[in-house]
Amino acid sequence: MSYVTKKEADAYDRVIDAANCISQLLVKSGIDIDEDDLEVLSIFIADNAYAVMQILKKVSKPNSLPRQDQKYPKDLI
Repeated sequence: MSYVTKKEADAYDRVIDAANCISQLLVKSGIDIDEDDLEVLSIFIADNAYAVMQILKKVSKPNSLPRQDQKYPKDLI
């Protein structure tokens, strides 16, 4: 992709970095999703981060620890 400004290129890089973290979270969750769908979903969520944050704003972090079968990376929870 080509961008007009450095600012646009940097914004795109941040979306791709966030999508990578989202992909890692989804893979480690054990959700069965094919790689192409994982990539599309991760980029969609990252590209719509503001809307996702608004939706999740009302969700509070649970007081209990994750279940044993949940394997979320510590830096993502």
